[in-house]
Amino acid sequence: MTVDGGEARFWYVLGGVRVPVGLPLDFNKLSDDYGSKLRFTGAMAGIHAVELVDSAFTADFTGIRLTCRQP
Repeated sequence: MTVDGGEARFWYVLGGVRVPVGLPLDFNKLSDDYGSKLRFTGAMAGIHAVELVDSAFTADFTGIRLTCRQP
C-alpha cells in the first residue's frame, strides 16, 4: 500500500512489475484522530487475511516494507 496525502493505493507485484489493485481510496478518515473527541493514535494500516470457508488455510506475509517520506 502506498499513502500519498489522503490517498491510499494497494498494489501487488507480479513478475517484478507493481500492479495497482482497484482505485485509490480516501485515507483521510482511516484514523481514530478523526472526529470531535480527543484522539491520539493517528492513521494506521496493516494486512490481514481470513479464510472464510472453514478456516483451514493461513496466510504468511513476507517482504513487507514500510517507507516513510517527509512531504
